Amino acid sequence: MRRAFTMIELVFVIVILGILAAVAIPKLAVTRDDAEVATGVQRVRSLVIDIAKYYTAFGKFAEVEKMTNETLLKNTKTGGQYDKFDGNLTNKTAYFGNTTRTKECLKVEIDDNNGTLRVTPSSDGSSYCNALIAQLGNLQGEHQFAGSQIYK
Repeated sequence: MRRAFTMIELVFVIVILGILAAVAIPKLAVTRDDAEVATGVQRVRSLVIDIAKYYTAFGKFAEVEKMTNETLLKNTKTGGQYDKFDGNLTNKTAYFGNTTRTKECLKVEIDDNNGTLRVTPSSDGSSYCNALIAQLGNLQGEHQFAGSQIYK
């Protein structure tokens, strides 16, 4: 009667577990990256909708923190993190990105005179930004909320 596994049996089990891990870990990493990009697309959609609702309700743009809960970033860093954009966005550029890794995926600008919001690619070359820009579709470009061109 045997009481334990042989050394050969243990080696085979370890090899099989190693093969399974080698196949599974890259798949999990890709799934996590896809989820981050999907979240980014939803955040951009939320940003555009929030600003559109604000402009529709009040007929003007205001400080970013009044119009949306989405975080926009400045072009400056403090303590290794990009600074949060606050204040009015008129005639200024804010950036949208994944704050932990990158910031310059998209430029966000508003034009009070025309009632427009511009979301344009500003990729820093990261795989996250490239994937986000590829998935945005009609969220990129100019969104006009007022003026004579709104019914085009």
